[in-house]
Amino acid sequence: MSATGMEPRPVGRVGMPEVQRVEEETRTFRALDYRYGGGWCHEAALAQLSWGYRLLEAASTERVKAKLCAALGDLTSLVGWTAFDAGFPDAAHARFDRAIELAREGGDNGLAANILYRKGRVYLHYDAPREALTAFTQGERAAAAAGSQVMLSLLCANQAWAQAKLGRRDEAIRLIGRADEAYYRAGDEEVPVWARFFDQNDLAAMIGTVYTELALGVDPAYALPGCEELSGVVERYGTDMTRSRSFCLVMLALDHLLMGDFDEAAAVGARALAAAEGMNSARFADRLRPLEAEAVRRAEHPEARGLAERIATFAA
Repeated sequence: MSATGMEPRPVGRVGMPEVQRVEEETRTFRALDYRYGGGWCHEAALAQLSWGYRLLEAASTERVKAKLCAALGDLTSLVGWTAFDAGFPDAAHARFDRAIELAREGGDNGLAANILYRKGRVYLHYDAPREALTAFTQGERAAAAAGSQVMLSLLCANQAWAQAKLGRRDEAIRLIGRADEAYYRAGDEEVPVWARFFDQNDLAAMIGTVYTELALGVDPAYALPGCEELSGVVERYGTDMTRSRSFCLVMLALDHLLMGDFDEAAAVGARALAAAEGMNSARFADRLRPLEAEAVRRAEHPEARGLAERIATFAA
């Protein structure tokens, strides 16, 4: 059974209705992933992908085949992303590699850039910032080929995060500037569905993330600008972006902790845990670890100690 509750019919010749069906299913799973986490919908998305790949064997026009490859590239990328969020990085990389092939077969450089961004994010999450930078740089070239300033902004922002993880403050700040400039130049650029999550608020979230990373590894003074960016971000995210909001609440709590504002750190940390209730995301549990470590380090303060205990209980 598909996400829309319809049984896939046998395929003879493929036309635009089948392509649109793949796109519709992908939109459904993407919305579920944003709100409830990849662990909640990964298996169902994977089953739909198996049906989608059968379409590649059917007869079609060249135009339909290109559209189908791009649509399946997006669905394959989404399955890779849900695998990543569910805690399966090797499976995620395998899906992303296949998705890039499909995007190129479909002649969609913008989609290829988006997939390379996602591949880089897996590396970044598992503390491999140099490998992440390689993927982001490849994605930047694909974004340039597509003429997409939005994708360029997204890739520069993520390069900034990787540079911050490497402790390269000046390069991270420079790339934040490039990301901001590219987003401004994008103007009313038409944004494909797979990149629409990256709006002005998400760019601010990335800037706050970079500052938080610099506060953690370079200079605690960056916690203040991180806090300033993220405070507005968490209020602007809606329930359709529950996971992103939860991640930002974790980083905001971390910034407050680094600034010695223990009461606020505990309150924001509690909001993060509450927001994640019912969400199935291994990444969220991973994102809690630096916050827990910093809270434990300040366990002489009752609020920090209480936060560490709440995180441990949540993780268990």
